Amino acid sequence: MSKTPLSVSSPADILAYVLHTLGFTPRESFVFLTMHGKQIGATLRLDAPGNDVHPAQYASTVLHYLGNDKDADGVLFIAYTDRATIDGTKPYSEHAQALDIALDLAGTRILDSWLVTSEHWTTYFCDDADCCTPNPLDEVTDSMLNAHLIYEGSNPAAGTVIDPAYTGDNANLDRIGEIITGWTITDPADWTAPVMTENRALWQETLGTTPDKDTALQLVAALHTPAVRDRIFADTISTDDDPDVFADVVTGRYPGRPDWNRVDATQDLAVELLRFTPPEARTPLFALLGWTHWYKGRSSIASQYLAKAREADPENMLAQLLTQLVDTGNLPACVKNQHTAYQR
Repeated sequence: MSKTPLSVSSPADILAYVLHTLGFTPRESFVFLTMHGKQIGATLRLDAPGNDVHPAQYASTVLHYLGNDKDADGVLFIAYTDRATIDGTKPYSEHAQALDIALDLAGTRILDSWLVTSEHWTTYFCDDADCCTPNPLDEVTDSMLNAHLIYEGSNPAAGTVIDPAYTGDNANLDRIGEIITGWTITDPADWTAPVMTENRALWQETLGTTPDKDTALQLVAALHTPAVRDRIFADTISTDDDPDVFADVVTGRYPGRPDWNRVDATQDLAVELLRFTPPEARTPLFALLGWTHWYKGRSSIASQYLAKAREADPENMLAQLLTQLVDTGNLPACVKNQHTAYQR
């Protein structure tokens, strides 16, 4: 996480910021950054519109998503595409024009815009030929902000979904089942029950460490027990046992500031546990990674992890519900407040 305020002084800085925020280089995508005066708010990435999508319909969808940032008074727009500009007409021009008009009418007009290809970047909306001159991508990688973020530990490729190879044996799946069989839960909402307290404590104690096989399999087993799983998910954001707080955390309505160090450590542990977990048992780990990335405001990465969760178990209800939650475009409450949102 960033230790000093970020200073953005050029378009190249903005484009570098997007790569670090998303954790990957978008392809055939529209990216929007909301602005609060001179401060950057939320970052939204959407697939670029298909030929069958009406411009006004697409603009309406974007407005719905951006409307989650109630404090936004402007938007930065970036089109990532390798489609050609023909006779001065940029790719997706009809959809971009519809967006420009719709955002202006909504009071969050586009303040600046860029077109980024795999070879160069340039201004998107411009009438002056000089401002449409292609600029090398080296300007982005050589920008002051990119250097600053890398120095402080950010990785512009960190958004790549991590799915390490399984290093266990055939006995791991059986062992996970045996652990669960030995647990008795009479009241799913009794978070003081021995099974709950033992597994909650084990998850917290193991953060920041490399678990041995027995510990790893118990941690995985806990996520295969729905009542324990839901409580462990919530503990990542808040360990408060108040039922109303729990409900707000699970649905993203929690207004407080999560312990982001704990969230980072939980994600690191979940990735490590994948090595001990057979492919058919990975759904709750992928779901945890997807849900926590959603809490960080990284819906694109969240969607990728949730897709893996559904692939591992197409019938899993948790994966389906979390996918619906992310696909609505809604953001967790903490993302909408600069004082509670995840920062690099």
